[in-house]
Amino acid sequence: MSNLAYTISDTDSTPIILEDKKIANSYFKDDVWDLSTILNHKRTNVASIRKLNFKPLEKKQLIVEPIKYYCYLRLGEVKPMTVANIYAMLVPKLLAFMEEYQLNSLESFNKEYFLIFNQWLKRHSANSKPNTLKNLASIANTLLQIITTGQSFKLSHLPKEPIILEISVWQWWRALGSNNNKMDRSIPLNIWKNILKKAWSEPSITQTIKRGRSAGLIRINNVKFAILIQAYTGLRISEVLYLKKGAAEKDQANRCWLEVEIEKTQIEPTSHKILIPNKIYTLIQELEKLTQPLREEAQDKEYLFYILSKVSKKTSISQETQRFKPITLESGKYNHYLLRPFLKRNNLALTFINIFNEEIKISSHCFRHTYANIAVAQQNINPTVLQTHFKHLSIEMTMHYINLKKEEIKNAYIKGMIDSGNIYTQGKEGNSFKKVISKNNNNKDITSITENISKMFGINPLPFGLCLFDFKRGHCPHLGVQSCYKVDCSDFITNKSFLLNFQHEKEILEKQLNHCNQYGYMIEAKKTYSHLQKVETIIKNIQE
Repeated sequence: MSNLAYTISDTDSTPIILEDKKIANSYFKDDVWDLSTILNHKRTNVASIRKLNFKPLEKKQLIVEPIKYYCYLRLGEVKPMTVANIYAMLVPKLLAFMEEYQLNSLESFNKEYFLIFNQWLKRHSANSKPNTLKNLASIANTLLQIITTGQSFKLSHLPKEPIILEISVWQWWRALGSNNNKMDRSIPLNIWKNILKKAWSEPSITQTIKRGRSAGLIRINNVKFAILIQAYTGLRISEVLYLKKGAAEKDQANRCWLEVEIEKTQIEPTSHKILIPNKIYTLIQELEKLTQPLREEAQDKEYLFYILSKVSKKTSISQETQRFKPITLESGKYNHYLLRPFLKRNNLALTFINIFNEEIKISSHCFRHTYANIAVAQQNINPTVLQTHFKHLSIEMTMHYINLKKEEIKNAYIKGMIDSGNIYTQGKEGNSFKKVISKNNNNKDITSITENISKMFGINPLPFGLCLFDFKRGHCPHLGVQSCYKVDCSDFITNKSFLLNFQHEKEILEKQLNHCNQYGYMIEAKKTYSHLQKVETIIKNIQE
């Protein structure tokens, strides 16, 4: 997609003409841009994602050009799906606002009008939840970027002066939602256990077709497999439904791994391996075996989830005599057509009340929140390990799924250190921490342990361990280094639960080192090699 990016020249006073520029299967001047050839995932069949349709803007022709220029630039920076989603959110809101205020162009959108638009969005979305407020902030920010982009390209019918705000759009909307509680989508344990119990008890096949043109085909109970895989892995439902043949495997140590394709947090789809329970490995092997005859007849022969569908109604063959065709199962309608019918037929709750007294409708994404909360609160898995498991870009993204108080998170970290029994440290503070931990091995009151330890040490979570530095004593010389793993720092401790994080970091550093050596970046190569040595030392010590 890099060929779509365009450099803007602020010194050029002449508008840059892009009418004949090609965008995927279309041209800039077209009313509809077909993005299907540049979509990362070829199984995306949602029309609003495959295309950018500018026809709804035909009554406001003067705003089409700046919006097109903005979309053209963004397609060179982010995934096409991201551009299509924000465009779909912006257009109806912007058109409704312009109709209400009798505007035909963006020329009146100075700072005052832009703030009026934000207030209008707020007023028309009263009682919005935090996740909705985030979308509204994105809409407002997109409009600001459209105006700024159009001004850079010297387009007409735009404000003469740039819009300069005292605070960013994101800060304004964040302050608006600051009094709202963070959304908690974690399913209560009693409901969660019943869902898993019913899923395990349901049959794997719902129909075997023995006669007629479709003889030999079977209908798989896809929701059973999807629920269980998602519940025990925390994967997004799209990642579960897009699993491929051979995705589950065992290594020499008899550990079970699942290879997943991550695309939401990555510009390009990225392969990612996660550890899975043995029973989920067995379940996936069963699904792979059951879907073998479907794969043989399907157009896409590499996936694990299929449904049976009749061919297009345009065919001359009658609907009664044609053979069913196995097609891949998409994630867009999973909640409506699979998950909720499963809950209804098993007399399970369709909604629940969360800790903020909000009624939440059970959806596939609730499984991801529940997995994260159970992992941290009950299994004492470090949130930074969960970050690696989810392949999140930041720990803040992971913490979005964990609705725990700070004290609960501290308890989870401390209990993980106590249960580990092999704390790695090099320094006075770390050794003191080990002695305190060893004295509390038999103490079951984790809250009192955390309180006592907090009086002696700092408890600062890092992606690779804990920092014991007490910031009440002043500033740490390494402050601001998120990936702090200084071997010679007495305040840094880690243990075997972080081993996968270190191994992942080692792979990244090795690739970075090869890149630096290949292109002659000698200073960066030395820095990378130094970091790599530290990581390898810690991996060796943890393994020993």
